[in-house]
Formats: sequence, structure tokens, C-alpha cells
Amino acid sequence: MEKFFIQALARAGSCPEHAKQISTYRDGLPFTGPHHKARRRRIDTHVRREYASARPVRKGPFRIAKKFAEKELKALVDYYGIDTGPPQDWDESVEDDGSLVWNVGDEHEPWPPKEPKDAEIAEKLKALVKLNEPSQDEIWDTYRQLSEPRIVYLPAKTIHDMLHELSIVERPTPVVMQRYLSILDDMKNAHIHIRRHEWTTAARFAGRYNGAVSPDDLQSALYLWRDMEQRANIRGSHVTFNVLFDIAVKAGKYTLAELLLKEMKARRLRFHRHFRVSLIYYHGVMQNGNGVRRVYQDMVEAGDVVDVVVLNAVIAALIRAGEPSAAEHVFERMKRLAATGRATGNTSPFKIPGGSTITKTDRSWRGRRKLGLDLTYEGRHLAWDSDTDGLKRLQEWAPITPNSRTYSLLIRYQATVTGNIDRVNELLREMGYNGVPLEGSIFVVIFHGFSNFGGVRYSSWTRSKLEQTWKEYLQAVKDGLDRTWIGQTSVIAALKAFKKCADAQRTMDAWWEVKALWEPSAEEEDGVLKTLRHLVPHRGFFDGKRDVFV
Repeated sequence: MEKFFIQALARAGSCPEHAKQISTYRDGLPFTGPHHKARRRRIDTHVRREYASARPVRKGPFRIAKKFAEKELKALVDYYGIDTGPPQDWDESVEDDGSLVWNVGDEHEPWPPKEPKDAEIAEKLKALVKLNEPSQDEIWDTYRQLSEPRIVYLPAKTIHDMLHELSIVERPTPVVMQRYLSILDDMKNAHIHIRRHEWTTAARFAGRYNGAVSPDDLQSALYLWRDMEQRANIRGSHVTFNVLFDIAVKAGKYTLAELLLKEMKARRLRFHRHFRVSLIYYHGVMQNGNGVRRVYQDMVEAGDVVDVVVLNAVIAALIRAGEPSAAEHVFERMKRLAATGRATGNTSPFKIPGGSTITKTDRSWRGRRKLGLDLTYEGRHLAWDSDTDGLKRLQEWAPITPNSRTYSLLIRYQATVTGNIDRVNELLREMGYNGVPLEGSIFVVIFHGFSNFGGVRYSSWTRSKLEQTWKEYLQAVKDGLDRTWIGQTSVIAALKAFKKCADAQRTMDAWWEVKALWEPSAEEEDGVLKTLRHLVPHRGFFDGKRDVFV
């Protein structure tokens, strides 16, 4: 697997002049992993590919990977200081589909309708994508009503607007990923131009659709990147590399993450605010507190706007780096600034000189998403224009008051590491006093606390407290609390907590209580039932009284 990662990186980073262009269309592979099977064939013409950062001295790619592994800790201090050298010609045993230009131009003229209904459906879809926050299910269902090959009956603007609407999600899911990649497949088959940001979104969905990132997910994202650069001949942007870097780190492929950083430097791509947040996360995973602080300082010096999202990333990274006291210090500093009115006194919209207006009152996930993008790009424009006064005003306006995510990070540490339920309760009371709403992740980490520290004599993690937490969680789900839903992770955490703090019968009762509110997929339910069999092995699932599978 590591061999593939290194080779895929260098292929996508190779010079376009060295790639053989093939004008005839061949079926490509937009996605390879558990959902699609790769169709690949060997080519006889061996094309020399090199990094954009190639130098005259040649060293093999696998020796480079070994050198990275040996110096990984050193790389954490100065990840630009490692001389990896360029890779030599690729191993001839590696199969490749060659270059393929899918994008034949930006112009696309829709085909005449195959059936009368196609014209009506195309108009309906055109109207749907113009709505404010249209239903993605309705967009998809309408698109599927078109006659094959569907995509060709739509104008180019409608196609790109449809992809844009389908890309705006709170979190990627298998359904979201499959829909998006299906449309991209249709565009490839019809030789319709796929834009850079659409390729990048596809790579993000392919890598992050399942929450945790597996090697197969990372491989799928890399295949899409390869197709984007090698076949569609579109160079990745800083956003593309941000997505790939984030996926590589979450997959635990830190050597690949380092290579992506080097390739960004070779291409002279600028780091932006979102990428530096990913770097903060990376250094936290690598337990490098100094690296976290250095990236944060670089962010401030570059003029990037620091808001609560950035500070939450710093807190999370410092906790991962084994510096919880430093994380608490950042948290206390945020509260002090909030108490002075620095972060909360101005709730009015911020007017960009000669530009748009930014608001921070919308607390929905869409509002948070828009605010983050506005702070990133408006801050960059002000920095480029050397408008120090405007940048200072934007920084003072940016929200840095601790939010639900901030408290969730600290509660997670206290509940899962120290077992200090008194500190957990203190943070929960503080949230209530400051009007900070609870979110689902807080309940999950508290369930983990009961599972880890409950069920023993004199423990403060008692059954009565668990029952109260469980009651509040189910009520929060019914009320539709922000970022609160029932999922396999939360259910399993709660069942383990009940088994630890109560007994087998109460564990089964908890399962029936949550089952009444939850409609799990077959895979999710199977995962929960496997856990139940382990937790209550002596209770038959088919005891003639109550069938757990019903």
C-alpha cells in the first residue's frame, strides 16, 4: 500500500509535458475502493515521470519513503528541511491507464430531448438548483427521471449548479459520495468539462464519506487526483492539496502527508487558513506541541483571521500532543476575551470595503460553513491589499467565544482520560450559564466516561448519573438539538456504559428504548447487535419472548 501511495503522488505531480496524450476515449476509473472495481491495463510505452520539484540527482522512490520514515520526527520540527531528492523512472511493473483528456472544452450544448418529459424535467431541475437551500434528495430524484444518458440533456450551467448544491453537506456520507461520483461518471462519458473544484469535492467525498478514513478511502481519493491531473490535465489547487493532506493524516499515512507538503512547496502553492488548521491537527496527532504553536504563529503573521474554529483546533491539537494544561490556558484566554466584550460585543454584520457583508448570527451548520469561508477569503483579500486597518477590524469582529465544540473537547479529555466527573459537571454548568447549547458529541464522550470509570465501588460515575444523562440524550434527539443524532457510535457507547454501571437487563432495555427512535441501516444494526452479543452473551437473542432483530 505504501508503494502505491508514493507512486500515485509522483505521477500526479509529474510534468504534463512528459505525459502521453491520447485523444480517443477509454473508460476511466473515477473511484476505486469498496464500491468500484478498477479496470486497468498495462501499456508498453514507459513514460518518465518526475516531481515538479525534480533535481538532477536521482534517488529511488522507495529509498525516499524509507528516508522519510527514519527522519519523521525530525520532519516535525522542520518539515521543509528534508531533502528527499527526486524519484527515478517508475517501476515498469506498475500498471497505468495512460493519459486521457476527458475535458474537450468548456462549451456543452444540451442534446434535443429524447422524450417530451425530458424537456420538462430539465426545466424543473434548472429551477430547483436556483432555489435557496434546495432539497438534495429532490434534486437527485429529478435528475434520475431523465432518460439515459441523462446529463447530456442539461445545460452546462445547470450541471455545475447541481454539483454545487450536492457538494454542500454537513458531513459526507456514502449516499452523498455515490450521488456525486455518479454524476461525474456521466459527465466523463459525455465528455463534459469537469472543473477543478468539482474534482476536489469528489476526492473529499471519496476519502471522508465514512467518517474514519481507511487505506482504501485514501487510495480512492488518490485515484481521483491522478485522474484529475494526468487524464483531465487539470492541476490541483491549494484546496485540492488541503483535502488530500487532511485525508492522508486521518488515514495515518504521515509519510504521504509530508510528500504532499513538499509538492505544495515545489508548486509554490500558498498555504491558506483552512490548510493551516489541517497542519495544526497534524502536529497534534504527531504529539508535537511546538509544531502546533509554530503553525499558529505563522497563521497570525500571514494575516489569517483567527476565530473560534482555529482556537478549537489548537486546543484539540495540544490535548493530543499531551499538553492539556496548555489547552486549558487557551480556553481560559478565550473566556477572558469574551468577558471583556472583545468577541461578543459586536453582533452586527461586517461590511467589507467594496465587497460583501459577513454575518455571524446564523448558528446552523450552513451559517458556520459560510462564515468560515468568508473569514478565509475576505481576510486573504484584505492582506493582499495591505489593508491593515480592515484586517484588524475583521479580526476584532471574528467570533472567538468558546462554543459547543470548545467545551466538547475539554469534556472529552476529562471524561475519557482523567475520569474527573466533577470537572465535567463544572463545564456543563458553565455551558448552561453562558447559554452554550449542548451537542451530540458531548453525550457520546460522557457515555465513554461511564464505560471507562463506572461500575466500581466509590466511583463518582454512578448509575443514577448515567440514567440522567441517557434521559437528556434521548430528549435532545427528539428536540433535534444541533449536531445530535442517533448513530452506531453513540448507541454502542451508551450500551457499554449501561453494561458497566448497571446490568444486562438494563442494557437490553436501553437498546429497545433507542431502537424506538432510530431507523438504522442494516450495517449499523448489525454492528450494534454484534456488540450486544458480546455484552450480554448469556441472554439468547431468540428466547421466544422478545426477538432482538424485530
